[in-house]
Amino acid sequence: MGLFETIETVSVVLFIVGMIFLLIELFAPGFGIFGGLGLVALVLCIVFQAHSVAEGALLFLIIGGIVTILALIAARSFKRGWLYKSSLVLKDAEEKDAGYVARDDYSRFTGKNGISLTPLRPAGTAEIESEKADVVTEGEFIPKGVRIQVLNTVGGRIIVKQVED
Repeated sequence: MGLFETIETVSVVLFIVGMIFLLIELFAPGFGIFGGLGLVALVLCIVFQAHSVAEGALLFLIIGGIVTILALIAARSFKRGWLYKSSLVLKDAEEKDAGYVARDDYSRFTGKNGISLTPLRPAGTAEIESEKADVVTEGEFIPKGVRIQVLNTVGGRIIVKQVED
């Protein structure tokens, strides 16, 4: 077995190993180790097959172009393919119209008065309209048992201030 037959055998083995590594990366994504090793194996396969540096560069560019075109076609068809219709892609959305809410709507408390149940420094607990709620001040300290007023609600935050008697 001569040197050229050995290089051809190594090239074929590198190609097969590279493709296996890329398939592993495709179906079991991780940190990119298998994908990187697969690309290195494929580049080495190309280099070993070339008879000169110029031929190796030309082969690399041609194969790189073909792979890029195939990747674009695969990415485009992914949106319409069997993989998109499988359980790998979440298609359902939890819409508010269907009754899904991410958190309670506290806008009903805006302008209402309550009492701080814990010291608010600046966050704590208060009772507003006979309901316990987590509240936050605009930065000031409010002691326990003081009358408060809800200034605003932003998302899940209830912003309060101390009511002067």
